[in-house]
Amino acid sequence: MIDLLVRRFLCPAATCGRRTFVKQVDGLTERFARRTPLPRRALEKVALALAGRPGARLAAHLPIPTSANSLLRLVRRLPDKHVGAAPRVLGVDDFALKKGHVYGTIILGMETGERVDVLPDRTAETLTAWLRAHPGAEIVCRDRASAYAEAVRTACPDAIQVADRFHLWKNLCEAVEKCVATHRSCLVEPTEDAPADATAEQEVSGRPEGMRVIRRRERHAAVHALYDKGVPIQAISEALGLDRKTVRRYAHTATPEEASLGTGSRRYGQVHAYSPCLHRRWNEGCTDAARLHAEIVELGFTGSKRTVRRHLQEIRASGKPAPDKPKQLTVRTATWLITSHPDHLEEVHQIDVHEVASDDGLGLRRQKLTPCRSATAGSRTDTGRR
Repeated sequence: MIDLLVRRFLCPAATCGRRTFVKQVDGLTERFARRTPLPRRALEKVALALAGRPGARLAAHLPIPTSANSLLRLVRRLPDKHVGAAPRVLGVDDFALKKGHVYGTIILGMETGERVDVLPDRTAETLTAWLRAHPGAEIVCRDRASAYAEAVRTACPDAIQVADRFHLWKNLCEAVEKCVATHRSCLVEPTEDAPADATAEQEVSGRPEGMRVIRRRERHAAVHALYDKGVPIQAISEALGLDRKTVRRYAHTATPEEASLGTGSRRYGQVHAYSPCLHRRWNEGCTDAARLHAEIVELGFTGSKRTVRRHLQEIRASGKPAPDKPKQLTVRTATWLITSHPDHLEEVHQIDVHEVASDDGLGLRRQKLTPCRSATAGSRTDTGRR
């Protein structure tokens, strides 16, 4: 509690709306303030770091008790930081205000890590206008969005466009997955009765194609029919009612099968390493998925019971004994084994990596992958697409 003795002044003018006012103490009191400047600045820092409810819980322990709404009001009252010239190394990326519907663009100074500005959308026109109003960027670190590449080429053509580490690694994983998919026949040992390819297998089995495969081929053909004529991706997205990312994936792949790569979950592939143990115990008469899950957990399995149950569902439905030879590696599992760090793999997985990378496997030792390149000013494709 601070007691102050200050002067109070009265206005002698009868027409004046303010009849009285008090002298302020510099650094301690402000007009209409409920707090002194020091705790107000402390709450502003808390609100900027934690936002409303978490900040209010921390403020109660400081102790400067306040509500979540009061913290948000403090943030809204902060003056906007004036943005002059753009940083020398500029970072551009999008973020979702409402995933799948509303997106914005955040601009960062890569050398300092500070936020420079936030744009209301992620279109090329908005970023182009911002770059022209704030010149000075020499290097632009961006994701693979073609809109950002077009904006940088238009507003600052002399700037060097580079990709961040996350997207470089993502590009590498996609390149490895495409390479493995090209040599997918090497993952399965050929037999005399085995068909030559997937099409022959379908003809032998007589199973019709699924609706998802048919729909994927139709969408791929419809996208390429417009994209090959020079129609922009945004226009194709609006005409076909597809997301821009989906249209971009179809437009940048030659076949529908390539467009399906990189989607789905890889968690199911973790149980592959324990297939020999599961099949052996199944043939011995143990068909309880919960008990089998408990046994392989002792061996190091970290998945759920549902994963084990789903893995054994095909064997249970067939009514036949489990095959002595476990299921061969899938494209996704082989890609995961190749791109994972050796120190993060278990011993059984390291054996699989050695078999995949051997000369008798995919022949990856003889492959020479083209390194991922960042998009230049004259490049039409996204970063690292080559």
